[in-house]
Amino acid sequence: MSIFPTSMSKNLARQLVSASRRPAAVSTLSACRFKSTKAAKAPEVSTPQEPFSLPHIELGPTHPSRYQDHYHNTLAEDLLYITYDHNLATAPKSSSASPHHDADHIPTPYEINRPAPAPRGNRPVRPSARPVGPSTIPKLESIILHTMVKESIGNKPALLSAVMALRQISGETNLGGGRKGSTGVQVLASRKGAAAFKLRAGMPVAVKVELKGQAMYDFIQSLVDFVFPRIREFPGIILPPASASHISPSATGGVIAFGLQPSDMALFPQIEVNLDAYPRLHGFHIQFLTNCKGKGAQDQARALLSGFRIPFARR
Repeated sequence: MSIFPTSMSKNLARQLVSASRRPAAVSTLSACRFKSTKAAKAPEVSTPQEPFSLPHIELGPTHPSRYQDHYHNTLAEDLLYITYDHNLATAPKSSSASPHHDADHIPTPYEINRPAPAPRGNRPVRPSARPVGPSTIPKLESIILHTMVKESIGNKPALLSAVMALRQISGETNLGGGRKGSTGVQVLASRKGAAAFKLRAGMPVAVKVELKGQAMYDFIQSLVDFVFPRIREFPGIILPPASASHISPSATGGVIAFGLQPSDMALFPQIEVNLDAYPRLHGFHIQFLTNCKGKGAQDQARALLSGFRIPFARR
């Protein structure tokens, strides 16, 4: 039983209902604060943002190169002792037979703006042998890995497995690590067409990569420590026969080249660790480019590679 009269309780209920339906009153102080805050807010000004550019990153040496240190600390001095020729170093410089190649020759009006005459005969000019000294010690300039994929003539995606394999073996990418000389793995196109093989000029058929600097010494280390010891019945790089010409372009160029079978590609640790990712393995050629030129260049280049424990054998 309520202690209040019935009329009073009804009036109280009506007041409560009407109060709930009326909007809430805002105090004068709160309204003033709200108006002052809204008036003090400054208009937003959009500032132009500069385009984002990636920072220049240039990687330094990530690990010591054992073969590179071996060349500079031990092998270079031994090569200077082995390949030095006293007669060649003390021989006077022979003057050129053609006056166009003479440095002291004053050109005549007829010779000005005309190219030097080509040497007589149909044989290419042989580079003259240079003496070996402290500044001309035989050294390795670059290593080229090259492979051709015949299936790419009718199916261009067949090159992808070769590109992946050479990139993994060499570790080279285009301008990788900020190095300007790094060109990465390149796809080569045919220069001429062959109707018998359905090959047209300009079709991509091969892949190559060039190694320089520390990357080529790392490749030699993988080749010598992991690949050569596990090739079954591997005698070494076959030497040319004794009857081979000593003045041919291949004998005076200072380039040592040989090839590996498709099964040998799986012996590289970069490929062996994830062999299932490569649907097909390819054989490839390896070319060691040195600074040796002229007569006896091949012997100097072989002496250089022998210092890196690369074996040579005769048939």
